[in-house]
Amino acid sequence: MLPRLLSSGLLLFYTALNASAERVWHDASTLTIEGRGWNVAKAPFQRLPEHAKATVPTHVWDLGRSSAGIAVRFTTQADHLDARWDLTSDSLAMPHMPATGVSGLDLYVREGKPGTWRFVQNGRPSQQLTNATQFRLGSHPIAREYLLYLPLYNGVTRLDLGVESTFTLDPIPATGAATHRKPIAIYGTSIVQGGCASRPGLAWPAILGRHLDRPVINLGFSGAGRMESAVVDVLAELDPSLFIVDCLWNIGDQPLPEIEARVTHLASTLRQKHPWMPILFVGQSDIRNEKHPTGPTKAQERAVEALQAKGMKGLHVVGGNLLLGFDREGTVDGVHPNDLGMMRHADALAPRVQALIQP
Repeated sequence: MLPRLLSSGLLLFYTALNASAERVWHDASTLTIEGRGWNVAKAPFQRLPEHAKATVPTHVWDLGRSSAGIAVRFTTQADHLDARWDLTSDSLAMPHMPATGVSGLDLYVREGKPGTWRFVQNGRPSQQLTNATQFRLGSHPIAREYLLYLPLYNGVTRLDLGVESTFTLDPIPATGAATHRKPIAIYGTSIVQGGCASRPGLAWPAILGRHLDRPVINLGFSGAGRMESAVVDVLAELDPSLFIVDCLWNIGDQPLPEIEARVTHLASTLRQKHPWMPILFVGQSDIRNEKHPTGPTKAQERAVEALQAKGMKGLHVVGGNLLLGFDREGTVDGVHPNDLGMMRHADALAPRVQALIQP
């Protein structure tokens, strides 16, 4: 009899516990989505519009399904936040990049003055479907603002966020924080996409966005930032405050005149659609100090100088010599930045970018 009573008591205890911890789940696609250049209703966490599938190279389209740079903004006063998410691929990690960066979530909270974001916790994936994690937020008397970054090298097909029923979870109003300010668009290689940051929030475009308190559209395509005409045409549909172009690692295998031609075509196409938008071309980030400026960097600068001589305004260049530091400690493999290299990228570019964007 005693075991039966004990069992009943435990059942009542767990029933009460579950009732007190009841979660209300929110579809993250109904919250404020940051870092998305196009509103894609069918796949809210992919980076390219559906019509691009018919024109851009297949590799670019496939990489566009990765959610690099896309983040969910919301407010809550909850002390815990649950997340569950499904991924497009079962390839959770790479040999030189952990699963937390490739396929994980990354939560930040705004503290104090604008632009001050603090890391809270990451969500670690274990499988393609039904990943789950709980973020410990701590107790706070008022709602705080959060920024949840999505995976860098995987896509998200479903993301639900849950809080206890006694709390609310709300999108950021369209006129609040940085959401009403024109974004920065960054086009480039795997380094822009986030390889090889340990967490999504440590990709340099994400760091830059937090530093400047401005949305960033990440259009980095691993191995595929090659300035093809079809891709450039799609990019020209955007209307950002600034375009950053960082493609030299992917077109550096081309003859130097071809690099100049591609830079010229990209700048001319963007300028045709956006007469006054600044365009910043980034030099190659080689860890060998003696290589700077590299051949591709000089070819890019020659193309920009030729366009400027013809009267094209708003073109700017920044060298690659400061992007990784001078101690060769900023990469995982000599090319792709580690977390230190990502931070150095953002720190080097932030002053230049701040000077170019309009308030």
